[in-house]
Order: sequence, then structure tokens, then C-alpha cells
Amino acid sequence: MLKALYLVLVSFVIFACSQGVVDDKKESGTPMAQEQTATEQPAGDPHGITVPKEKRVSIPKEIADKFKSVIIGVKNEKQGIDVQTEVLIGQKSEIQGTPFTILVEHYLPEFVIDGEGVYTTRSGEENNPAVKIKVFEGEQEIFDGMLYKNFPDMHGSFAHPDYVLTLIKSVVK
Repeated sequence: MLKALYLVLVSFVIFACSQGVVDDKKESGTPMAQEQTATEQPAGDPHGITVPKEKRVSIPKEIADKFKSVIIGVKNEKQGIDVQTEVLIGQKSEIQGTPFTILVEHYLPEFVIDGEGVYTTRSGEENNPAVKIKVFEGEQEIFDGMLYKNFPDMHGSFAHPDYVLTLIKSVVK
């Protein structure tokens, strides 16, 4: 009889200890998975990568010296405009028939973002071409971002109700 009582008591202790501590957050109805996601990643950043607002660009000199300019395609279906314009890297150029001026800041033939959020190129081969541009309408800057040749609609490309800008190709020196 004493053994049976001892066995029941030990079973009760093991059962009670396996139940854990009551979590106040669970009782309040807050799902645990949502809370972990919110604390681990900033809102609006599904990949957990923190890229500074001011984008840093680093291009090896030998690669930067290889390319002279880029060809940008400009299309406005409403007005029947479909032009290509060559813009020298590091220079501003007006686009005929449009209210825009484009400044090509950098050309990255094999675009990548390194572990520190710096825009760079893996090589001089044009495997994932991208161009860092600024677009002005008159004197006002209306776009500061990237155009991607292989993925033209990717990551906040130039958005305008009438015009579409695309990276067509690069021109080697």
C-alpha cells in the first residue's frame, strides 16, 4: 500500500512539474509567433536585412573604368514615345520629348548587395546588370534608385503614371 501511495505521489509531482510556468502573454491572447517576428525583424523588412536609407555603392576601379555609358529606354504609350538615350556614367542627360533629365551615378554589371548593405558588383561580367540613377523633372528630383536589366519591375523601379524607364545595355570604353 505504501508503494502504491509513493508511486501516485511521484507521478503527481512529475505531472505537475511537466506543466511549466503560466505565461502571462499567452493568457492575454497575444500569439507567441507574432511577437517573436516583431522583435526579431523591423516592420516592413521580411528578409531581416537592414539596408540604410542612403545607399552606399562600392565599385572596383578596374570595373568602373571598363564602362563608358548606358542606354536607357523611355516609353510613353499615350504619347507614342519610345526612345533610347545614351547617358554617360557620372553625367546628366536630357531625354528628348520628355520632361526628364537623368543622372547615371553608377553602373554595376553583376549587381549584389553585400553583408553590410553596400551595393557592389561581383565581377565585370554582365550577369545581373543594374544602374543607379536619379531622375529629375525640371529641377525637382522625382526618383533616386535602381534600374535592373534582367528584372525591370524589381524593388521600387521608376514609377510614373505615363513613363516607363528601362536599362537596355551598357557601352564599353
